[in-house]
Amino acid sequence: MKKIGSFIASMSPMRTRKPNEDDLLSDAFPYHQSIIPSKGSIRGSVFNLAGATLGAGALSLPYAVAVSGLGFAVAQLVLAAVLTVYTIRLLIRAEDITKLKSYEDLAMYCFGTKMTIFVELNILIFCFGISVAYLVTLGDIITPLGELCFGVQSIFAHRWVLMTISCGSIMLPLSLMKDISSLQFSSILGVLSIIFLVVAVAIRSIMYASANGIPEDVSWTIDLSRGPNFMLSVPIVMFAFTCQVNVFSIYTELQRPCIRRMNKVVDRATLISFLIYLSIGVVAYLAFGPQLVEPKYKGNILLSFPLNDTLIAISRAAITFTVAVAFPLNIFPCRFTIDMMFFSNSEDSWPRHVAVTSGLVLLALVLAIFCPSINVVFGIIGGTCSTVVCFCFPAAFILKLEDGPLLGPKKIGPVLLFVGAIVIGFVGTSVTVWSSLLMPPS
Repeated sequence: MKKIGSFIASMSPMRTRKPNEDDLLSDAFPYHQSIIPSKGSIRGSVFNLAGATLGAGALSLPYAVAVSGLGFAVAQLVLAAVLTVYTIRLLIRAEDITKLKSYEDLAMYCFGTKMTIFVELNILIFCFGISVAYLVTLGDIITPLGELCFGVQSIFAHRWVLMTISCGSIMLPLSLMKDISSLQFSSILGVLSIIFLVVAVAIRSIMYASANGIPEDVSWTIDLSRGPNFMLSVPIVMFAFTCQVNVFSIYTELQRPCIRRMNKVVDRATLISFLIYLSIGVVAYLAFGPQLVEPKYKGNILLSFPLNDTLIAISRAAITFTVAVAFPLNIFPCRFTIDMMFFSNSEDSWPRHVAVTSGLVLLALVLAIFCPSINVVFGIIGGTCSTVVCFCFPAAFILKLEDGPLLGPKKIGPVLLFVGAIVIGFVGTSVTVWSSLLMPPS
């Protein structure tokens, strides 16, 4: 469940005990359910994989283009799309060798319990990070509305107050539900919201550019004016294409599953995601230019438009609703993982359920309140958890499973991917932390 649209609803933590039928009907949300009932068709599987890819990361892609320059940003999107296809094909190859049906089982088979726990923790942190990102997004959208409705001086115009009220009245009660499968509709709603967002932003950006022209300070290649800050875009783009953990469930559901048919699904879904991301990033940047980097926009393209814009207001409302109902879909796997890691031998307890859930929601709220902008969340998650789970481990699986020398024809690609992902993820995360959290404002 990765982002608005993917919502991490199909990322399941490793089970440390075998679930029985009662588990599946009560507290164990079916993580690997499809966004739509595809019945294994290629078309339905393409939609499900695209839905697992598209998400809230789209909100920060115009910022990513602005901070890096148009040429470098487009190159990143192309490379990320190609590597997404490549890593998924590595996972399909690993599944074909081992016949295992989940990411966690594959990690256990290749590297044992300790490394599987490491994978599980990365997925846990990823899910929790998305929860924080949802709250940051919510705060960015509703705070201007609070100022408009109650006045700037009102306590109800304060970001932390509005976030706390929304979290306590909507997100916490939904997160306390034991059976939240009814909220799965938010995944398809999220995909539609992103598509509507892209259309709305494209229309308004084209209108803005037609009236004002393309900004003269647009960087057509790579923007080195801010030093290493051009690397801030790298983890955001990596985050935007995160979907690899969802691949096994989609492959399993595919009619007549084979590598050839799954490759069609992967190629088409990735192309759709790439075109959508490219559209919103490039069009918005050509309209607004480098001003998208300004702190007042907080890396969120929605904050670049006036509140009285009806088309954008509809997009804001759709994404706000989607974020609110998708939030529990990320809290649930976090709670499930904590239960399995610390309480696997204990009976289900409602007080523990409430305590763990409330603790997760409260921690996410506190981090979201103090987080400067949504692009910081995407940057840190993209450079760490996304890098490990989506790029490093698919390469590591093949290096473990395939025969031949390390630098032979079967392994040279995974070796380069593994090393490159670690280096780029480390550099991107370091620049994000330094630029956004440690470097004093100029």
